[in-house]
Amino acid sequence: MTDATAAETPSKATVTPDQMAWESRTRRLVTIYLPLALFVIVLLFPFYWMTITSFKPNAELYDYKKYNPFWIGSPTLGHIKHLLFETAYPRWLMVTMGVAICSTTLSASVARKGRSRPIATPCCTARRMMRRRT
Repeated sequence: MTDATAAETPSKATVTPDQMAWESRTRRLVTIYLPLALFVIVLLFPFYWMTITSFKPNAELYDYKKYNPFWIGSPTLGHIKHLLFETAYPRWLMVTMGVAICSTTLSASVARKGRSRPIATPCCTARRMMRRRT
């Protein structure tokens, strides 16, 4: 074997064990993509359920033998109309938003006031200690 052919053929020693382990497409699928897909499904399912339940009529909500619980047969806006116009939800929403805005403003002003003080650095602390000794 000459030096030219030895340089052309890569040896297995140049590939690290970590790179060899991830070469397998099946292993990547099982260790990364499958758990990631399950995680995303578990996180998004409650939002899907809330959305489809808000558009289902009462008959579909109560009768799971006749209607599929994961699909809407005849969508309606009746529940949203009831929520917005027949309950005190808009008032509750405005009160909640007011509390959120006030608490954010208060915490931002307190944080701003706290940042206006000088930061104690090691050299400042050393200067203070020197002044106390004299």
